[in-house]
Amino acid sequence: CPAHHCSVPFCSNNKQKVPYMSSYSIPNDKGLRARWVRAIRRDEGKAFRVLYGSTYVCSHHFCPEEIYTCPSGRKRLKKDAVPSRFSWNNWVCSSKRPRLHPSAISWLVFPQTFAEFSSI
Repeated sequence: CPAHHCSVPFCSNNKQKVPYMSSYSIPNDKGLRARWVRAIRRDEGKAFRVLYGSTYVCSHHFCPEEIYTCPSGRKRLKKDAVPSRFSWNNWVCSSKRPRLHPSAISWLVFPQTFAEFSSI
């Protein structure tokens, strides 16, 4: 298996550096492919050319809910998945369940001992 390198700017992941990483070829569908190229902030030109089967994005740029495991154990992307986790957006993913921002839960105080807990 060749060591596919990730085409996302500032990402240097490849199978040799991160053996458990999956990589996904940019889709052949023109509409979805355009969404991927826009998402990874790459413009086709002399320095970058999108080649189906040769241009990859690593699994680190997809939200976990966009990746599923086949019965064979191989990881696959959902049909409409688009990379969305990047250094320039602080790795934001939409989640199926809402998560509280740390400042929203800063008022919570967890007792350190059972004695503190029983006195509440």
